[in-house]
Amino acid sequence: MIEELETLCQVQKIDTKIIENEKRRAFGPQRIDELAKRISEAREKVSREQGVIEELEKERRKKEQELETEKAQVKKSESKLTEVKTNKEYQAMLKEIEAAKTANDKTEEELLLLLERIEELKKDHKAGAKDLEKREKETEAETKGLETEMRSADDIVSKLHGERDKLLRRVSAEVRAKYNILIEKRAGLAVVNVRNGTCLGCFMNIPPQLFIEVMKNSRLITCPSCNRIFCYREEE
Repeated sequence: MIEELETLCQVQKIDTKIIENEKRRAFGPQRIDELAKRISEAREKVSREQGVIEELEKERRKKEQELETEKAQVKKSESKLTEVKTNKEYQAMLKEIEAAKTANDKTEEELLLLLERIEELKKDHKAGAKDLEKREKETEAETKGLETEMRSADDIVSKLHGERDKLLRRVSAEVRAKYNILIEKRAGLAVVNVRNGTCLGCFMNIPPQLFIEVMKNSRLITCPSCNRIFCYREEE
C-alpha cells in the first residue's frame, strides 16, 4: 500500500474516534440540563405541596378559633337562661342556643375533615420530600460522572487532534485538502473499504476492473458515486 493511502487510513480511524468522543462530550450538557430540569420540577412540586399545607393550617387555626369563640358564646347564653323573665324569651333563647350548637357541630365536622386532609397531605409531602432528597443525591452523583466523562472526552479529542495533524503533515497539501473536504461533506467518513465490489460508504457497486485496482492499494482511487477514497482491507 502506498504511504499516503496508509496514512489516510490511519487518519480516518482517528477521525472516527474523534467523532465518537465528540458525541460523548455533546451528550453530557444535554443530560445535565435534563436532570436539572427534573429536579427543579420535583422541588417546585414539593414546594407547592408545602404551600397548600400551610394554607390549610391557617384555615384550621381560624376554624378552631371560631369554634372556641362560638362555644364560649353558647355557654354565656346558657348562663343567662336563669335571668330570662318570660317564657317566650326563654324559648327564643333556647332556640338560639340550639341553632348555635348545630352550627358548632357542623364546624367541628368540617374541622375534623380538614385535619384528616392536612394529615394526608403531610404524609404525602413527607414521602415526596424524602424521594426528592434521594433524587438530588442521585442527580448530583450522575452529574459529577457526566462532568468527568466530558473532561475525559475533551482530553481524548485533544490528543487525537494532535495525532491527526501530525499524520496529515505526511501527505501532500492536495491530498490533505481533498481528505478534509470529504470529511466535512461525507459525515466524517472520507476513507472507506470495498467489499465484494461494493463501496461501504454509499453502498453502490463499482465496476469489476476498478475493484481489482482498488484491491491492489497501489494508488489513490475514489468511488465513482460518492468520491470517497478507497482503502481495501481484507479483514474488514
